[in-house]
Formats: sequence, C-alpha cells, structure tokens
Amino acid sequence: MPGGRPKSREQPDAVKSVTKVLDILEHLASAQRAVSVSEVARATGFNVSTAFRQLQTLVARGYVEQEPGHRSYVLGPRFYQLASAYLKGKDLATLARPHLEALRDEVEETAYLVILSQGQIIQLGKADGQHVVSASMRSTQPEPAYCTATGKVLLSGLPPEELDRYLSMPLEAYTPQTITNRTLLEREIAQVRKQGYALDVEEYAQNLCCVSVPVRDPHNAAIVAAISVAMPKIRFRRNLVPRWRKLLEEKAALISPQLGLIDT
Repeated sequence: MPGGRPKSREQPDAVKSVTKVLDILEHLASAQRAVSVSEVARATGFNVSTAFRQLQTLVARGYVEQEPGHRSYVLGPRFYQLASAYLKGKDLATLARPHLEALRDEVEETAYLVILSQGQIIQLGKADGQHVVSASMRSTQPEPAYCTATGKVLLSGLPPEELDRYLSMPLEAYTPQTITNRTLLEREIAQVRKQGYALDVEEYAQNLCCVSVPVRDPHNAAIVAAISVAMPKIRFRRNLVPRWRKLLEEKAALISPQLGLIDT
C-alpha cells in the first residue's frame, strides 16, 4: 500500500507517532489527489479515528489541507515550503561551488558554504584545501554557531528576538578560547555585525582558525548563508585577515546576485 508500513510492537510510542505522521504524508504525496480519511486509514493500517486525529494535527500545522466542502485531504502549503527550502539549499550549493573552488585556489585553504538551522551551522558546500594538512569539517555533522566564524556571521543577521532566544541557551566551552559568557558573546556578535566579518581562532576546535563573511539575499540584503576559509593555526596570520576578507567578500558578491535565480 502506498505509504503504508506494518506496525511494530517493539517501537517506543514516540517513534510510532512520528512514523504514523510520515506514513500519512507519504501516502498523500504518492496519491497526487485528494484522499479521504477512510482511504488514509486503509493505506496506512491505522483505524479511522487515529487517522482523523493525525490529519487534524497536520491541518493545524499547515502540512495538510482539507478540500473545501469535502472530507478529503491534500498536502498543505507548509509541506511545500519545506520542499522549497530544501531545493533552494541544493541550488545555492550548486551556484556557489565554482566560487568556492576559485576561493580555494586563491588562498590554498579549505573554503566552505554554510547555512544556519536550529541554532547550528550546516555545511552546504566545501572545496578542500591544497595542503597536505587542511581544515576539515564533517559535512553531515551540524556544528555550534556561537563559537564558529560562519556561525557568528549568521547569528549577526538574526532579528533581535531570535538572537535573544538563541543566547538564552547554555553555552558549552569547546576550547579555552570559546566565549561562554552571554554579555561577551553579544558584544562579539555586535562587532561582527558592524565590521562585516567574523573570526574563529581555536574557539571551536584546537588548531583550527577561520575567517567568514555573509552571503546576502539580493532583494533585501538579509544574510542567508556564510562563506569562509579555514586553516590550521600554524598557517593563520592576523596580517593576512584583510586579504582573506577581501577575497571572501568578492566571492560573496558574485554568489549573491545569483540567488535571485532561485525559485522560492
């Protein structure tokens, strides 16, 4: 059955609940038409009352819509917003790739493209450095924003209320250089916002240094991503920061106009 999976008595209740929701969404997607509650129940193996409750929750959150004047359901706008965000991220990575490679070739260090998600940074693209020993960020592993150069750039673009919520969380010390005092971190982010770039000198990982600048939406100048160059501390030089920043800003300026080509 489309979207259906057998129930498992070994699954915890929370896992079962998530599975039920995913089964319903997958069935609605595969049906490509309005689907009744009873059909959802048959396709997923749930009883009608359970299927109805799950559908009503999804309707309330915008993931499913009920057809006007009918007792049938289709995918809602929130589902498509998430799909659009995913595709936008993929397109952004594709657009940025040649610029990351050009940046890597100019500085001979690893270049990154990063976005902010749930208070963590997610790598969308990377061009590996040319040295035997180069910086390396795990592409599938989110990293904390507050102690990374790209993260501080992205945090500097948050609305005040969002930044306030973010800064209310506990700040873990990853190294002796990590800023864990809220007041000091607020000052650091304000400085990043003012100067237009951020540094990370062993704040997240020993022997790792980064320089980062924002990539802005061409329509409203909002920060949508960050690009950076990262290197081992042995090759980090304060006097080279202006050069690295200039090269980063040049590449960010090339990426930004292309964002207008991405459908949102």
